[in-house]
Amino acid sequence: MSKTIEIAVCGAHMSGLPLNHQLVMLNASFVKATSTARGYRLFDVPQKLPPRPGMIRDAKSESSLTLEVWSMPLENFGAFMIQIASPLCIGSVILEDESIVYGFLCESDYLEGAKEITEYGGWREYLASK
Repeated sequence: MSKTIEIAVCGAHMSGLPLNHQLVMLNASFVKATSTARGYRLFDVPQKLPPRPGMIRDAKSESSLTLEVWSMPLENFGAFMIQIASPLCIGSVILEDESIVYGFLCESDYLEGAKEITEYGGWREYLASK
């Protein structure tokens, strides 16, 4: 059994962004920058500070999104989970190489009326456009 868990982050937890310290403080280490497989959409989650995106799986979408994969000691995962506020959650994310890791997703009901930002290809790209 592995003593680590890989976590895909697609927003404020990425390197250099406001919530990255939550990963670092729990001894997570950067694995790689990559993308999802096709079939994901991204939204700017309203009224969240710091700002962050919400990613959902949508098999009809032709888009893939940039993200980072981090490796965290398994015993620290619970401490990480209690910091994740609704509507964000952890689920299975399919990467461009078809591997599956745990990662941030968003409860779709909370995205009604939210700005879709899929066209930018990722959170960093969206932030750079503002």
